[in-house]
Amino acid sequence: MRGRESGQSLVEFTIVLLPLLVILFGIIELGLVMFDKVTVVHDAREAARLASVNDPSGLTILGDAPAGSTLTFTCQTDPASGNAAGAYNVGDKVVAHVTYVHSFITPIISDLFGGSIDLSSNATMTLEGQPTHFC
Repeated sequence: MRGRESGQSLVEFTIVLLPLLVILFGIIELGLVMFDKVTVVHDAREAARLASVNDPSGLTILGDAPAGSTLTFTCQTDPASGNAAGAYNVGDKVVAHVTYVHSFITPIISDLFGGSIDLSSNATMTLEGQPTHFC
């Protein structure tokens, strides 16, 4: 009787292993996506802060940004500032836009979710000095 059941545990282990591995790699992939999202949000906030004080080092993406990230700026005239549209000065707003496309590394997760996901963040701050580099 014992000889006929010798491979049963191996078959059960194989049946349970695949869903467990998918869950495990899904958790790892989610962690990577969340790390990249937090980094993109931080980089947008940091770039907006550097732009608000007119620091030219804010023109380049930070070193901790994921490879392939892009950084752009837009400025908005505050209607209460009295400045003409397009004439940006102290009190107006600067917006930093950071975008990144995260490509999934796990093939099964990539197939389930389309291969990649767009991550982006915008941060708005008030100009504290005359903008010469960003607007």
